[in-house]
Amino acid sequence: MRIRRECAERDILLQPPRKILLATDLGARSDRAQDRAVSLMRRYDAELIVLHVIDKSNEAAGIRRIPFFPYRKPSERRIQRARRQIIDYLGDAASYVKVRIEEGVPHERILRVAVEEGCDLIVSGVARNEVLGRFIIGKTVNRLLRKFDGQMLVVTERVRSPYRGIVVLADLSEASKRALETAASYFPAQPLILLYAFAASRSSVVDDMDAHREQMRQAALRDLADFLNTANLTMDQREHINMLVEFGAESRLLSELVEASDVELVVVGSQKHGIFLEALLGARTKRIISSLPCDALIVR
Repeated sequence: MRIRRECAERDILLQPPRKILLATDLGARSDRAQDRAVSLMRRYDAELIVLHVIDKSNEAAGIRRIPFFPYRKPSERRIQRARRQIIDYLGDAASYVKVRIEEGVPHERILRVAVEEGCDLIVSGVARNEVLGRFIIGKTVNRLLRKFDGQMLVVTERVRSPYRGIVVLADLSEASKRALETAASYFPAQPLILLYAFAASRSSVVDDMDAHREQMRQAALRDLADFLNTANLTMDQREHINMLVEFGAESRLLSELVEASDVELVVVGSQKHGIFLEALLGARTKRIISSLPCDALIVR
């Protein structure tokens, strides 16, 4: 175990983001994602690019409705208005931020700008269904989750302080290992809860259900410890990780843990596969995000 840890520390460790892209639609809830992006910019002394994409599919109708100022194209007015709005929203932070206004299909433009600018992290918000109390990811965020190769932070809550309680969801996959390493690099001095949801197989045929589940829990705890030992972490980072193994569905356990504690961020690993598996894993990620009453960091 000692050799394995020493080898891990000699490897190149992940670093906090150096360039952050805030994708904003300037909607009613966009201020939450903006405030979090500015907070991360200041925390990591990172460069922040604020991007708003104007969907040109709605422009034709606008031309018919607004015949004013024929010497200026409607798209130019929309670009100037969006830029002024962003600068006004940013306040004092505007002088430290790069603002870009693009036209086109939102997720395509966001991906292109992220690559052009060399961004490590995309920050975005979601809409919310107040009746059901669940978050709706939205078409653009859904497509970004499927196509972006970097990290993506989906913001749902207002920013009150730097993230306090942080949970990393572990399923013993390489993707969740990457999520753990990313969380440790983003928040090196903060405690991390490494949550592993296990299933007690053959529970219906055992006489003592509680004893059987405890036996499965101990086995799952050993598996999680082995998983943690293979992660590329420093000794200091390992000391801030608390393992939590519970029986049940991961979405339900996460929701209960967030509601019962001060957890403000959940970190989830996601991996690219073939079309079918990508759709399956994408549905899992969306289900987790939609059920969370807190922010989510998705790590490729």
